[in-house]
Amino acid sequence: MTEMNHDLLDWVKSEGDNLGFKDITSAVKLREQASLRQYFRIFTDAGTYIGVVGNPNSDENQLFHTNAKYLRSNDVQVPDVMALNHEKGFLIVQDFGDLLLQDLIGKNEDDFLYKEALSSLIKIQSCKPEPNLSHINIENLIAQMHLFEEWFLNALLRIDFRNQYNLISKGIQHIADECSKQTRKVCHFDYEFRNLMLLSNEAIGVLDFQDLCVGPYGIDLVAIIKDIDNPLTKKKSIEYSEFFLAESHKVKNLREINIETLLRDIDYAGFQRQFRILGTLSRLHLRDKKSFRLQDLPQTLEYLISGMDRYDPLKEFSKFLETVVQPCLFEILEDLE
Repeated sequence: MTEMNHDLLDWVKSEGDNLGFKDITSAVKLREQASLRQYFRIFTDAGTYIGVVGNPNSDENQLFHTNAKYLRSNDVQVPDVMALNHEKGFLIVQDFGDLLLQDLIGKNEDDFLYKEALSSLIKIQSCKPEPNLSHINIENLIAQMHLFEEWFLNALLRIDFRNQYNLISKGIQHIADECSKQTRKVCHFDYEFRNLMLLSNEAIGVLDFQDLCVGPYGIDLVAIIKDIDNPLTKKKSIEYSEFFLAESHKVKNLREINIETLLRDIDYAGFQRQFRILGTLSRLHLRDKKSFRLQDLPQTLEYLISGMDRYDPLKEFSKFLETVVQPCLFEILEDLE
């Protein structure tokens, strides 16, 4: 282990009296993350814990701690933060196990898992926003989508898009305008299957909620309905959207929304999310030297092409993505293999 990770173990051991264990028997590193945080499962004589190594100069750990208490008070299943070291950027959190929905979808009871994930999202959206939560405004939405130009088109694909600059700018502005009209709710902002777990009581456990904010309600919903690893058929997509809306109305969430509006809002929130993903995953590969998410780029781009083609203001943009960008992406990914 690195020196920093030995520091983590030393600190965890120092918390043993508070947590009720005497010895650490072993520790293993968990899955690679898109973030710079590292996660370790720590085995003790009294059970397991998750040790987190974060950036001590960032407020992410404090946000995680604050948001955990807030979500737990609203009956959202999130891991308990058991100890926090601000100076070193360390956390000890409750171990939720290994059953990531990302690994279960397609192998088990998909219908149950989708509906439980959507029901858990309704709990988050039903939360009364805390005053300390940041609010995603139209400028934020636009800035996030511009990562598509900077890191995906320019840095990764090296496409000269000067002739399409106005087309792209107008498209991004239109998408941001439509998203900003959506009902605003508490957002996880990364509510995807890789951040959801099936707990022993068959409830859904929610991870990585440090970016909790207030924003367009469709941002989290589309992450489930248009999951990158498991594209749904149109029939299933509508079925789960209808389930989400019916369950939302039961608890007086999104009462003003009908199914036609919901499906459109899912599309536009998806466009914003998908442009953001193309940019952030390209940056992850080029700047942070983490390439394990490059495989997500083709499906993300395909969602944009097929979705934007259904809306007149975005048809030309969709055509540019299909005829120029998509072939270039395939070529780049082939060269990287």
